[in-house]
Amino acid sequence: MAIASRDLTKAKYWAGKYNIRKAYGSYEDLLADPEIEAIYNPLPNHLHHPLTIKSLQSGKHVLSEKPLALTATEVQEMFAEAEKNNRLLMEGFMYRFHPQIEKTMKLIRSGAIGEPRLVRSAFTFIFDRDRSNYRWLPEMGGGALYDVGCYTINAARLVFQTEPEEIIARAHLDETTGVDLTTSLICTFSVHRQALLTCSFELEFQSSLEISGTNGRIYLGRAFSAKNFETEIQLTRGQKTELIKFEPTDQFQLMIDHFCLAAQGITKPLLDYQDSWGNVLVIEKSLPKNGDALRVS
Repeated sequence: MAIASRDLTKAKYWAGKYNIRKAYGSYEDLLADPEIEAIYNPLPNHLHHPLTIKSLQSGKHVLSEKPLALTATEVQEMFAEAEKNNRLLMEGFMYRFHPQIEKTMKLIRSGAIGEPRLVRSAFTFIFDRDRSNYRWLPEMGGGALYDVGCYTINAARLVFQTEPEEIIARAHLDETTGVDLTTSLICTFSVHRQALLTCSFELEFQSSLEISGTNGRIYLGRAFSAKNFETEIQLTRGQKTELIKFEPTDQFQLMIDHFCLAAQGITKPLLDYQDSWGNVLVIEKSLPKNGDALRVS
């Protein structure tokens, strides 16, 4: 129905391109529109918290880009505001809505690979655009960990259905900006389970998730960046691999459809407070300044 930008000319351009009814030259003008029931917050990371709070206070449901916030405290404040205003708040991890992820979780729950013991995941790409982009600015929540590392963390927590007990983080920092260019995590979960996670702005593209269990292994080559691609699950058991293939799908559309149903109370939101709070807590504990082994409570 509407799009807002700090630049009205830009808002009008995108409104015209995508046949959007209204264009606003400020976020506040859009939030003041009584016809708007829900908003999508795709702003730079440091603006997820303040603009989501304003949106909830304006009576709007909010689907916010990942990571939901820069700190676990901010996540708490955002969900408290959602509850206070009786509005839905959901973090936009689109990969969770792809049929391959749904199938992966069904396979795990059915015992197809035995007990999951090891998650290995990497989300990397070469990012060499204009250094004015927010991804290069630490004050805006820049760096690979916030941008794509959050996916690998979310996936490990999803598979193990709990929070890590210990994290060891190591990062290669940009000499000019200080943001992390490459970060790797070793996360230890209860019952001898581990996750080895890597994110990067300086490595060839990867978007992988591998789950190894006591009786088999699941591998997804395009676990996160999968929109409109043919995808497959490689299920290996007894040194034999079965391919489970999926037709191209728009995981963003599936996420938005789900969010709209949840906002109407027709279904329960797939991602809740614990999803978002736990994920940001791991990120916060793993930032370069906290590079040593850390206990997560």
